[in-house]
Amino acid sequence: MNPIPIGWCLAGAGAAALLGAWGGYAVCDWRRDSADLAKLQAAVAQVEKETGRLKAAGDKLEESRAIERSASTVRESTIREIYRDRPAAADCALDPAAGRVLDDAIATANRRAAGEPDGAVSARRGPP
Repeated sequence: MNPIPIGWCLAGAGAAALLGAWGGYAVCDWRRDSADLAKLQAAVAQVEKETGRLKAAGDKLEESRAIERSASTVRESTIREIYRDRPAAADCALDPAAGRVLDDAIATANRRAAGEPDGAVSARRGPP
């Protein structure tokens, strides 16, 4: 005769099966969590990479703006120097020297838009 009753053996076997099923579910859940964590880490790495790229582009833009501000100041000073010594024409015609400065500014802006290096502001002054 068996010292442990058959009902207890069946109950123990059922409990072991339930415990095994729960353990398997927990391990599967851990694997899914690990996969989700890996995806999250990859997304964070991608965000950090894009943030670095955008920061570099922003720094380049700020540098470009600073250069453009100084070039604009130089253009304004040049135009002021041109018109300081002579009055504006009665017909509101643009002085040729001021026209050249503005043409240079337009050419510089077009080169910037095309991604080419900037040209220096022209130092030409006076009548053509």
